[in-house]
Amino acid sequence: MAKVPLVLACSHSPFLYTAPEHWNKIRAKRPLREDVPHDSDETNRAKFDKCMKAFSVLKEKIEAVKPDVLVTFGDDQKELFDFSNFPALGMFIGKEFEGYKTVASPYSPGGTRAERKPKTPEHWVKLKSHPELARELFMGLMKNGFDLAFSLDLPNKDEGMGHAFMRPATYLTPNYNIPVIPIFVNCYFAPQPTARRCYELGKAVREAIERSPLNLKVAVLGSGGLWHTPGAPSAYLDEEFDHAILDAVRAGDGRRMAEYFDNWKPTSQSGVPIGIDKLTGMAISGIGSGVGETRNWIAAAGAADGVRGTVVDYVPVYASPCGAGFAYWETA
Repeated sequence: MAKVPLVLACSHSPFLYTAPEHWNKIRAKRPLREDVPHDSDETNRAKFDKCMKAFSVLKEKIEAVKPDVLVTFGDDQKELFDFSNFPALGMFIGKEFEGYKTVASPYSPGGTRAERKPKTPEHWVKLKSHPELARELFMGLMKNGFDLAFSLDLPNKDEGMGHAFMRPATYLTPNYNIPVIPIFVNCYFAPQPTARRCYELGKAVREAIERSPLNLKVAVLGSGGLWHTPGAPSAYLDEEFDHAILDAVRAGDGRRMAEYFDNWKPTSQSGVPIGIDKLTGMAISGIGSGVGETRNWIAAAGAADGVRGTVVDYVPVYASPCGAGFAYWETA
């Protein structure tokens, strides 16, 4: 029988892949609210080092468990999908995929996109998936009432798999030797699934894995968040929001996390889009922007529901601004 011994969650902000001496240069070009604290280059270096240490802790947990497969909840920001067909929830069930490691950050100064991110072994990598488990998982989710879209291949091979799935691997599985099954959650574009639905999805994923007769150890990862509204006018960091999410991690209460997310009401001063999504023309019914990626944490929390989690660290990166969080649940 397949088992889920480990569940993890981490942020994947581009600032975590950008040298900290560039952080304030990037901040100067962003429309941040005036009351956002300003860190020195020295403080930014210390915060970057804390984030790297937190990634190392998660990496050590993965190495200790030695999972056969990593199931990752992540979002797509029009990297693979566009509005000709954008799934609310989906899964990749093919044999392998390729994508950017994001070793060269798009936020680093100088050069064109192609110059910063050439498809060389330094920047581009091929990852195996696990189609046998993916098919079982997909069919198991259907039996549990989740009718996900599926993909046997990447719809945009030039871009490769989205950053939500590729960036964490750079630090967590740098040898790229663990097969990855991506589960797509629409976190950005209205209308998005509710956090309650994402919590239920995480629980259903855990149940489907544990029903599998395959003798596998499966780790689950939630990629993205926490609070950030990149490019929004008067962006700021809502640390109260982030700490409420992290408190639910510590309590092992994914349902509480989902309820908090769904009940949080954005205002015109929050930096979170409200009203009508300008890209889709549909009503915004939940938190979007980068904060919406917290849905991936909630799905992970659903997979670990009832088990108290460990928050490795929380680092407020004011230059972004983004709340960088790192956590895990030992579920077996």
